[in-house]
Amino acid sequence: MKIKPLSKCSLGNKKVLLRADMNVPISGGKVTNKERIIRSLPTIKFILKKSSKLIILSHLGRPKENNLIQQEFSLQPVARSLEEELGRPVKLIQNIDEATNSNEEILILENIRFFKGEKNNDLDLSKQLASLADIFVMDAFATSHRSHASTVGVTDFIDDACSGLLIQEEMKALDKIIDARSPILAVLGGGKISSKLSLINSLSEKADHLILGGGIANTCWGSLGKEIGNSLTEVSMYKDARLLSKIENVLIPDKVIVAKDLDSTPKEKGIDFVAKDDSIYDISPDFFNSIETLFSEAATIIWNGPMGLFEVDKFSFGTKALASMVANSEAYSVIGGGDTISAASKAGILDSIDYVSTAGGAFLEYIEGKSLPAIEALKNKNI
Repeated sequence: MKIKPLSKCSLGNKKVLLRADMNVPISGGKVTNKERIIRSLPTIKFILKKSSKLIILSHLGRPKENNLIQQEFSLQPVARSLEEELGRPVKLIQNIDEATNSNEEILILENIRFFKGEKNNDLDLSKQLASLADIFVMDAFATSHRSHASTVGVTDFIDDACSGLLIQEEMKALDKIIDARSPILAVLGGGKISSKLSLINSLSEKADHLILGGGIANTCWGSLGKEIGNSLTEVSMYKDARLLSKIENVLIPDKVIVAKDLDSTPKEKGIDFVAKDDSIYDISPDFFNSIETLFSEAATIIWNGPMGLFEVDKFSFGTKALASMVANSEAYSVIGGGDTISAASKAGILDSIDYVSTAGGAFLEYIEGKSLPAIEALKNKNI
């Protein structure tokens, strides 16, 4: 069953409600990485050419869902950034009533996760959102795995609904991964093995080689009885991690970067020499140098998650070494997730990646073959 694309929606003189993904990093009241905003622009510009009014929905971070404005999570910096990109006024509005009564052409509703009922797909909130427009455009692929009022519920109560240009682009690119050419090299990092367990199992069957980094690797080493000191780990996942570690094509880096704490000088150590008062903060670049042929011979590379605490420069070299090898490979490369995009941007290799997915969880679930609630809602709308 196909999803109705934006190009098939009759937008003429219609009010349009757009669910975008503008969950961007903000520091000092300014957007520090505009990637997700920029990727939303083609859909926004397409709508503005034909519609009479555009109302944008997005979330930012994880605020309390209490109907109160929390400045730390306000979309005000996003609205300013969007104004700069469009060269047109974008009005930030505080509530749904204000959206109904405003005559401005471009509105952005405050962080949708401020509103009670968003995350449990509340019926009343879904109806209120649907009442704002004639057409709903879902373009937030990064939240399409969430069954929320602004991603799923609104679809049931609005006259017409379709997918935006970014969602169409994302699904087309990720379909190439599902039908990927071998050899396939997958690299998964990040803090928790629990959030990626089913994907790791799935990719271990699909990929020729699967490299695990970050807290995931720590948990695997801990499960095998190795000393990992004070490193980030999930003891509750040791049984599953032990089974993963024994899969033949799963590679766990055996050279790591440790320090006594964040202020200490980093040291490279083999995994057998980690001390009880050490913390593993990164993977050694030497590990990646030792498996360079896996990158040069790969036909497809999938990367999600940093190898360590890449935000701190002295613990970023493992992630940068990985980024460099992905960029220099002739393989079709796809990366996804906010931290992965930030790491790739920091390494200066974004332009060398074949496809950069704005999604993290949705990216992983889609390539795993799981159905995404927001996508299913769009399909059902057009039955």
